[in-house]
Amino acid sequence: MIEVIESFIDGGGVRAWIALGLLLVGSLLSLGAGVGIVRFPDPLVRLHAMSKPQVLGLAFALAAIVVAVWTWTAFFVVLPIMVFQLFLVPVSTHMIARAGLRSNDYRH
Repeated sequence: MIEVIESFIDGGGVRAWIALGLLLVGSLLSLGAGVGIVRFPDPLVRLHAMSKPQVLGLAFALAAIVVAVWTWTAFFVVLPIMVFQLFLVPVSTHMIARAGLRSNDYRH
């Protein structure tokens, strides 16, 4: 595994470092979203941790893939993933908020 990473960084040049930086930022945002989901007390407060950093973390990870591969095919494969994520995350957070309100699982 380490040999693959070393060959990727040595052979890729600047694009590899940019992709590595984007992937690191995306993984930190996704980790923050996971910690927020576990730490926050009720579903209504968890909505920010579920939606905003998770979508931004995915956007950075997908940008890292596009920068690392650097082809139009990669871009057109990644684009629908991001579009569907941007359309479906508000729907899922709305459903979670509705379920939390209906079950009275929130703080006043």
